[in-house]
Amino acid sequence: MVADYLGAKGYDVIQAADGIKGLDYGLSSSADLIILDVVMPGIDGVRLCQLLRDKGVTTPIIMLTEKAAIGDKEAGYEVGVDDYLAKPFNPRELELRIEALQKRATAKRDQPDEKAVKLGELEIDFTRHEVKLSGKHVLLTPIEFNILKLLASAPGHVYSRQDLLSAIWDTAYEGYKRNIDPHVNRLRTKIEGNPRRPTYILTVWGVGYKFNDALQ
Repeated sequence: MVADYLGAKGYDVIQAADGIKGLDYGLSSSADLIILDVVMPGIDGVRLCQLLRDKGVTTPIIMLTEKAAIGDKEAGYEVGVDDYLAKPFNPRELELRIEALQKRATAKRDQPDEKAVKLGELEIDFTRHEVKLSGKHVLLTPIEFNILKLLASAPGHVYSRQDLLSAIWDTAYEGYKRNIDPHVNRLRTKIEGNPRRPTYILTVWGVGYKFNDALQ
């Protein structure tokens, strides 16, 4: 149904019959966006997303699921899902989410070049979308990179969860506010020596997050 709808809207759609084939397509194709279902034969959607991210695939991913509980969504966000859509859904809503992800990707390509910064042992190249920690490359999802970029661009500035959501997801919908935390937690596991005692991304209790300005 999804493939037929998007095909009729002018999208070029590659379909995978199961998670194993989906992994193959995800690694070999040059797709602009990946849509996964949580329940798939071979490899489930959450595991497939994790495998793609671990292999360095940064293509935006939308997850479709019948499970709408916040815990289930957090499991997806923790492995690098960019957006979540619970079933049943109107195909038009899926199309709008695809358009929003594409709009953000285009905006990133068109924005002026920015210099790289080095904060502590962390190097961030805003133009190349590359991150290094102690000279070693760190693979981040698009959302993780955008969170890091926003925070590192203004060390010491405190961003509320709502601020981050509005800047990264282009939404101010209050119901999404908790979704930022899994992304921050996963980002910390990649750049912090001890995620429980972070050096770079600090929590401002009751407010949100900031980049440690003592590292400038």
